[in-house]
Order: sequence, then C-alpha cells, then structure tokens
Amino acid sequence: SGEDCVVPFPTQTEMLAYEGEFVIAIGKEGSHVSKEQAEDLIFGYGAGCDLTRRDLQDVAKKMKRPWCTSKGFDFSGPVGALVPKEKFDWKESTVELKVNGERKQFARLDLMIWKPLEVIEYLSSYHKLYPGDLIFTGTPAGVGKLSPGDSVESIVDGLPKCSFKLK
Repeated sequence: SGEDCVVPFPTQTEMLAYEGEFVIAIGKEGSHVSKEQAEDLIFGYGAGCDLTRRDLQDVAKKMKRPWCTSKGFDFSGPVGALVPKEKFDWKESTVELKVNGERKQFARLDLMIWKPLEVIEYLSSYHKLYPGDLIFTGTPAGVGKLSPGDSVESIVDGLPKCSFKLK
C-alpha cells in the first residue's frame, strides 16, 4: 500500500482491529534455514499494518475453527515502501501506530520476543520461503478498533511509513 492510500473497510465485520508491525521482505528462496543462514534470505524491511476482523476471529476461536476469514481478506496487510536490509538497522528502531494522529502503539524493536532471524528460522521449518514473501513480525500492546474514515499510520523509525485512510 504505502503512503496515503485508500483501504476499503472490509465487509462482514463490526470490529476491525489494527496491529502496527515491522515487516521482513524475503529476497531469496529458502527452506529449513538456520538463524545463521536466515540473514541471506532477507531483501529488506518495511512498516505494515495487520488488519484483523476481530469479531470473526473471536467466533472462530470459540468454535475452534481456523482464523482464515479474520486475517485473510482483501487489503488486510498494507505495507509501506520496502528498504534494502543494507540501508536499515532494525535493532536501533521503534514501531509506532497512530489513528487519526493519536499514538495507539509504540515499542522498541530490540525488545521483540522473536527476533527477525528467529522468525525466519521458525517459519522456514514449516514453509518454503520465496522472494516477495512478506513476514509481519508481531505487534506491541495497544491493539484497538478502527472505523470507516479513520486515518492510520504505521511507522517504523527509519523506514517509509505505511499510511492509509479507511473508506
């Protein structure tokens, strides 16, 4: 998505939640890679917003069903412009999400539970990773509800922001 895009408000939900996230862009194919090999798979990084139909997710959890419809829908993962890994040191950065200019989430990336190389090692043990794959790395505290008309900014300090308006 990038900056100043329009994202349609999804159907079938009354509780659309935001999750500001640091995104890893895969640049090389890999499967069953170690942490030491994981760095070679990374193309770069971006700022993203994981949108979730939380009401559908809650129903699916209660019924012990997959979350597919709550997480996978058109425009569910807008991402700002990607920056090559050589031009960004995530260890010195932060992730922040704002709704209508008000900060809702903020955290230092060096405090992530799963570091990027660990995420790649883990995921590649279950799925072959391909160039163009985007990995959303998780969100800090402060997840909340969005409404039509809201303006959202997901910001990773040092990277182009991901901003959009819900219509």
